Amino acid sequence: MVGVHLKNLPMTRGFISTLLLLLLFSLDVSSQCTHWFPFNEGSTFEYTFFSKKDKQTGRVSYVVSEVTKQGGNFTAEVDATFFDKKDKNYNEFSFQVECVGGTYRANVSNFINPTLTESFGSMEVNYSGDDLVMPKELQVGMELPDANSTMQAEMGIMNIKMEMRITGRKVIDKVQITTPIKTFETYKITAQEHIKMTMLNRTSSSTYFYAEGYGQVKSETYDKNGKLSGYMLLTKFE
Repeated sequence: MVGVHLKNLPMTRGFISTLLLLLLFSLDVSSQCTHWFPFNEGSTFEYTFFSKKDKQTGRVSYVVSEVTKQGGNFTAEVDATFFDKKDKNYNEFSFQVECVGGTYRANVSNFINPTLTESFGSMEVNYSGDDLVMPKELQVGMELPDANSTMQAEMGIMNIKMEMRITGRKVIDKVQITTPIKTFETYKITAQEHIKMTMLNRTSSSTYFYAEGYGQVKSETYDKNGKLSGYMLLTKFE
């Protein structure tokens, strides 16, 4: 099981940072484990968030700070920094991802926009659930396993719980996607996301685009009526 450590969580507007962590990758590792994440210390990459009207609403920067290898398996420590629409740093956290036997694994809680978890504050959070997994090879028509995570914290009489599920994951097509980096040949994956906590019960649909050798290069989020809420693009890789 992999985890996330949260700190400094102010409330700000945003949408679910869907599958933010299925990111970039370098070829010397892809042949060993996965196409969908850079298990190389010092790798840096960035996503930019946009509204449905193409206005920039924020960005997130990642640094792979540490990688450990055991046999053909990898574990990476990743540091993330979120910036708001004025490019002000408003949140930082770290998390771990794994590649085991060619399968990429990550805790679903890593994909939740940190503004949704601000109610946890500095409390110690316990996690349970089934990791999100990505096989090394994708094919159109492939159905991927569901994933879920429960985050729970207690402080005195206060009990806070958040549940997130990602369901109906399916590879539906191969399409070209253009980003500020370049135009990619990608796999198009659709899924539904469900978040439940006190005063919030939300379901949305998402479409993700993955390029071999880079991982996720774009995602789109849609509301319950099927209207585009926003999207994010891979905008930097070093």
